Amino acid sequence: MLVVVNPTAEIVYYLDSLGVNIGQRLQLRRMFDNAIKIYRANKGTKVSKVKFSNIKWTMIKCPIQDNGSDCGYYVLRYMKEILLCSEEGVIPHEYFSTYRLEKYSTELIDEVKQEWCRYVLENIITNK
Repeated sequence: MLVVVNPTAEIVYYLDSLGVNIGQRLQLRRMFDNAIKIYRANKGTKVSKVKFSNIKWTMIKCPIQDNGSDCGYYVLRYMKEILLCSEEGVIPHEYFSTYRLEKYSTELIDEVKQEWCRYVLENIITNK
């Protein structure tokens, strides 16, 4: 799962490669809601009692994995596509038209695996 927080707008976007609704992840939701409340307190933002718990959670329709082992690669792929495709950091609710797939192909997952390996080799292992 990839969670992207806009604390100023009080919106939390989430992309879940398992397709689980955030209502089923109460502990995670509480943690991010509390983080935004702490952000408010540190900024001195006054919020009405009605809005106090009115943090908006938006589930982004995205490719869903068909196994229990590719979640990390899906998150890497989501991050890559957000950086490459988003305009001004905006994530569309229907995801990006070029990547609007039910699931990623083996080739797309392999591509992100190879990029990650290359990054680790070039920037972490050889720079010791």
